[in-house]
Amino acid sequence: MPQLQTNRDLYLAVGELCRLNQATDRSLEQYLAALLRLVGHLGHRDTISLDVFHSLLADAFTAESSMFDQKWRETYVDFNTTASGFQGVVATLVRQIVDLREMEETGSLADEFRFFGINAPRGSRWYNFSPASYLECGMAGSLGGWEPGDDTGREYVPGKVAVLNEDGTIQSVNPEDLDRPVYETGELSWDDIQEFLLCGQIYE
Repeated sequence: MPQLQTNRDLYLAVGELCRLNQATDRSLEQYLAALLRLVGHLGHRDTISLDVFHSLLADAFTAESSMFDQKWRETYVDFNTTASGFQGVVATLVRQIVDLREMEETGSLADEFRFFGINAPRGSRWYNFSPASYLECGMAGSLGGWEPGDDTGREYVPGKVAVLNEDGTIQSVNPEDLDRPVYETGELSWDDIQEFLLCGQIYE
């Protein structure tokens, strides 16, 4: 794969990764537990390149998953998603893994309407429940890079959407009129990656 340089490059690479692994039998909990193990080896870095980030996402489909630690349930509140940097990424992954485990235990993941949004037992909102949908929404919601016609299943929503302006006001616009900037991203910070993880959970 050529070196990834822009958010558009990464979006297309993640889209291809999702297509190649569409039939995976790995649950999202297992996937995130593998990603947690892989990320754990990189805590000494301040940033990571797009290529390394893409490799992490790819390897999590086959790498060994971290064992579920029952202590995570007890310390869930301590893994605060307002934490930043590398610890913020670890905290977000742990909370998401706990959410998915508890949604499985309560039967929420069997709800056929879950993609319209459900709350985990501890109150977190979820819209994505497979590795593929999590990754695509993580990209679209955080770094962007999507263009109409991409073979990723993403389409414009019908009607107008609400947009927050720079002055804090909300404006109703046609989604086709929104800017979709392509830009060189350079290195990703841990805060960038944490935003990606959160968008993977809640972006539609």
